[in-house]
Amino acid sequence: MGLDGVELVMAIEDRFGITIPDSVYSEIRTVDDLVGFCLDRIHAAETVCCPSLSSFLSLRCLVREIRNDPDLRLRPRDNVETVLDESDRKRLWQQLPELLESHPRELRRPAWLRKTLIVFVLSFPIVLMAFLPWHIEILALIWLATIALGIILHWLTLSMRTRTPDRYTTFGEITKRIVGVTVATNPPAETDYDTVFSIIKEIVIDQLGVDDDEVVPSARFIQDLGLD
Repeated sequence: MGLDGVELVMAIEDRFGITIPDSVYSEIRTVDDLVGFCLDRIHAAETVCCPSLSSFLSLRCLVREIRNDPDLRLRPRDNVETVLDESDRKRLWQQLPELLESHPRELRRPAWLRKTLIVFVLSFPIVLMAFLPWHIEILALIWLATIALGIILHWLTLSMRTRTPDRYTTFGEITKRIVGVTVATNPPAETDYDTVFSIIKEIVIDQLGVDDDEVVPSARFIQDLGLD
């Protein structure tokens, strides 16, 4: 899935409080498919009894296993970074896909490191241009070297991604993601087809930049709406 698809899925998940499993991505080809999937999760919320409890207990069991502490007391409001150290957070993120049936948002680098990398990469071509002649060929090589440097630093610092991403900072927030696999935790007030379609249509227009009249139930995301 390309970046457009990732952003679209994340926007849909956040709006309805659902989690779209990886296995479902390939099955959603049209706008109607997406509306139908969201409606299934919305209607499931009306019949499932207390899905949050079982999801939280599953998460708590996993955290206790990671901490090797069967008596660990855990509350939904507890901060993940307070309870788990860096190595334990990495272990949790490695095992979360099993509960979410999809990959969670990646752990982030610390803010100081992100800022340092940005400043370093942006300063690199400026420093080189100050000492090298300004020829087209030289400038092209400088920018290629800058891109290569950015890629290298990205890979070298992958192991330093230890901070929890937005909406995954507490165990309660992660629980909502797990619940969202089966039910919608943020359904709209009206749960009929037209209402859900209207909400999804607005999101598709915003994320893909298509015209209003292009987003119809039969529109295919790749062939008709230009999803990469």
